[in-house]
Amino acid sequence: ENDGGEDPPPVHTPMEKETGWVGGVDKLPTINCYGVNGTQCPKGEQCVVKYDGTYSQCVDCSKHDFGRECQKLDDYMRYAAVHTCKRTCEDAKCYNNAWCLKPYKCVIDKKASWGQCVNCRKKATFWTAGCKEKSASFMTAAYKKCHKKCRIE
Repeated sequence: ENDGGEDPPPVHTPMEKETGWVGGVDKLPTINCYGVNGTQCPKGEQCVVKYDGTYSQCVDCSKHDFGRECQKLDDYMRYAAVHTCKRTCEDAKCYNNAWCLKPYKCVIDKKASWGQCVNCRKKATFWTAGCKEKSASFMTAAYKKCHKKCRIE
């Protein structure tokens, strides 16, 4: 019994612990959508298939939802989703430019062992807002890749 007036700690299911999925916030993915007997994806979603065909999952490729969904996928599925949906997964790890679609480029900070897709266009919000929270080493790599500087005033 909790008489301290505080909410009890959340109970995490094995799926939540393993995947980061949060019940009531995230949707349960439709899986096994690939192949002749594959499960049909809900309207507005596309079947994303791991490179070796061993796993498939429906992903919402809309501009609004893709960014939230792609960040929760593992590396293999995120890469497949980027190319299936033809969208860059922002604020997630990239390993080379194949992870980012134009005008994005993969900026790699070797010091931090982190790469992230950055929009290299002049008017991209990254250069006026997002860059202020990045490390100096990341911004040096971003400058070398995009030839632009952070414009925070």
